[in-house]
Amino acid sequence: MKIKITYLLYFCFLSSSLFGQVRSAFLPNIDRKFIDSLARIEQGIPTSLMIDPSLIQNRLKSIQNVIPLIYNQYSHQYVEYFAFKKAAFTQHMLEKRDLYFPIYEKYLKQYGLPDELKYLSLIESGLETKALSLKGAGGLWQFMPYTARGDFGLRVDSYVDERFDPERATEAACKYMRQLYRIFGDWHMALAAYNTGPGNVKRAIRRCGSTNFWGIYNCLPKETRNYVPQYIAIFYMMNFHWDHAIQPQEWAFHMPSDTLHLKGFVNLKVLSSLAGFSLDTFRVLNPHILGNSIPSDVDKIIVRIPKDKFAFFSENRLKILDSASYFGSRKVVGISLGSIDSTAGLRMFKNSKKKYVVRKGETIYTIARNLDVSVLELKRINRLRSNRLKRGKVIYYFVKEWVDMDLANASSKVETNNTKHPDLKTKSKRRPIYHRVRPGDTLSQIAEQYNGSTIAKIKKLNRLRSSVLRPGMRLKIS
Repeated sequence: MKIKITYLLYFCFLSSSLFGQVRSAFLPNIDRKFIDSLARIEQGIPTSLMIDPSLIQNRLKSIQNVIPLIYNQYSHQYVEYFAFKKAAFTQHMLEKRDLYFPIYEKYLKQYGLPDELKYLSLIESGLETKALSLKGAGGLWQFMPYTARGDFGLRVDSYVDERFDPERATEAACKYMRQLYRIFGDWHMALAAYNTGPGNVKRAIRRCGSTNFWGIYNCLPKETRNYVPQYIAIFYMMNFHWDHAIQPQEWAFHMPSDTLHLKGFVNLKVLSSLAGFSLDTFRVLNPHILGNSIPSDVDKIIVRIPKDKFAFFSENRLKILDSASYFGSRKVVGISLGSIDSTAGLRMFKNSKKKYVVRKGETIYTIARNLDVSVLELKRINRLRSNRLKRGKVIYYFVKEWVDMDLANASSKVETNNTKHPDLKTKSKRRPIYHRVRPGDTLSQIAEQYNGSTIAKIKKLNRLRSSVLRPGMRLKIS
């Protein structure tokens, strides 16, 4: 089967079930797109070998450490694949490996795992932090959402996806690989289980009656049969690329950064602007934060900012965080309204309804990305049952518009009014406040968003017998 391969898609050929699509990292002026996989590697053995088999065999023996590097027709096939047909991919991996290998090596050592497992990420994700498969596996180590959340405690929602955090995802991958090795006692079997799941490997063992990878080869899913040979081949190429005229041209380096601990809602556009760097820079440093804000239910999250901006941020931390937060929702220790410089101003925002006309060729995904809202939110607001949109259709969305508040003027007006009418008792007619439940909302999160609100109060106002919430519910807050 011949495949037309473009420069932009050269890294998308691996592991058809887990690497079906790739979502590129945040980059300025580049749309994040779902890209169809080119994971249709030709099956069968090449009719003529271009590399001497004994050369590969001897070299594999020379670099073998803990995980066996078996030479056979399948591993040879993939060595030639990476050396010739996918030479550009191999070069790209050489250029990017210094970004992530130090992280991998740190956690592999911490969990007592073979250092060579770091090469597995190359065939999992092509070293793309935001790689996303057709089935929903994501990140450098391609975790499914339910595995990441349920088994390893990663946060995965529409605001924060820690599968895209190199540190958190790598630690979770190390825990998983250690767990799989304890189950099977064989590294090839553990690798196969990482790809297809331990259940499929156990079924293959029962069907084929063997307890090693090559013994159950024909009983495994097609993509898993390729997995271990691919791993062996990419391991070989990372160590002997020079002998095949493949070398890095441009090295990728980490942007120097420092970490911050944030809590509660933070508007990242405001934070990055006031701190003196772009939102795109923030996204490169924090690929796990998906939107333009950190949600209010976050108890503590670690983010990175450029190292050369850290001193300025530290000096102006309170003012920056105050401006980047909901007015009244963030409780900053050591600061009061009276002590805030009135010239700095406090800011709050209100929701403003906007409309958008669907243009030719647009999808709900591209529109959501361009409008900086979630697909789920667009569907909820416009009561859409499917993802299909017709050209010319009007859809609505909400944007948050910032409003400057002058506390000094506001307080002086109150004092003036009270002086003129000292005995006047004002009765304000307060309108009820409601909250529309969104996916992932809990009563405790909602209560924290509104001053004076508690879980018990919300349950009483809405006659709730349990704390279970359904997306779309309208809750009375006060």
